[in-house]
Amino acid sequence: MATIDDVARMAGVSKGTVSSVFSKKRPISQQVTERVLEVAQELGYFPNHLARSLAIKRTMSIGLKIPLPPDGTMTAFDTQLINGVIKECSKQGYRLVLDTLPEQEDPTLYSQDPVDGVILLNPRKNDLRIQRYLMMGTPLVLVGRSDPYDDTISYVDNNNTNVARQVGDYLLRGGHKTVLFLNASSDMTVSYDRKHGLAEAYSQHGLPMPEEYVVYYDHKLHANGTEYGYMSIMNSYGNMNYTAVITDTDRVALGVLRAARELDIEVPEQLSVIALSNDAILAQDMNPKLTSVELSAETLGAEAAKLLFEKISDKRIHRQIIIPAQLVVRESCKFLS
Repeated sequence: MATIDDVARMAGVSKGTVSSVFSKKRPISQQVTERVLEVAQELGYFPNHLARSLAIKRTMSIGLKIPLPPDGTMTAFDTQLINGVIKECSKQGYRLVLDTLPEQEDPTLYSQDPVDGVILLNPRKNDLRIQRYLMMGTPLVLVGRSDPYDDTISYVDNNNTNVARQVGDYLLRGGHKTVLFLNASSDMTVSYDRKHGLAEAYSQHGLPMPEEYVVYYDHKLHANGTEYGYMSIMNSYGNMNYTAVITDTDRVALGVLRAARELDIEVPEQLSVIALSNDAILAQDMNPKLTSVELSAETLGAEAAKLLFEKISDKRIHRQIIIPAQLVVRESCKFLS
């Protein structure tokens, strides 16, 4: 079996150069890279990931904790974020271990893959998972902020308070007095921030925000976001007086539009709909085309990975990065005045 020494000798380069060609840890010229790869192919050499990990005392893998709903549906936000992480992993010669299993309440039962660091999505209030990784000394980056806030915990996020305030202001300026907000799970930090932002929008317009018009996703009641949106409208329309709906995701909005069709509610003439995420393909295919918020999920993933690689190199690094979000106006909203 060919070794790295064989490849280096035949290609006329050092072992370090051969290693860098495969790991991509430092730039190697195209000419040298091609020569090394040709020799490796001729000799039948394949890099031994385990041996390399033992030598450098790293697994050359990072974990991405991205729990999915019971039906296993992955949103466009999820896939775009994963793409961003994968691209950065490729640049660094790292592999990505994707963990889609729901986390247990008992921190001793959390999956503990052999990885050099972890990116954790959907942080919750007083999240035991965060404390677990910190106790283990595992480099950690959140997508979303911690609660309670701790400036020693690194994260990448949108300004969710500002996003919800902007969306609320857009609807209230358009004459909508009462908005149904189909929020994320109540224990997620993003749901608190968005509720706070919407309340600020109401306050700026001199209106109180009715608490009963803020609804939270419950994974025990809903198989996925689409069902959440559908059932929320079916159970509330006619019993509650709202002319607009803000949804946690575009998948929730899809359920809202489905319920509207079944109830003969015209969108946007009778009901305006905005999603706090933007699956551009899905939004364009919806009828009417969905007004939504571009969260730049791929950028969130890429920046989270970059920050994690920094922390793997130096655990003393603590940074918080905010990625701008933008309202994308399409056809699903109507101004009443």
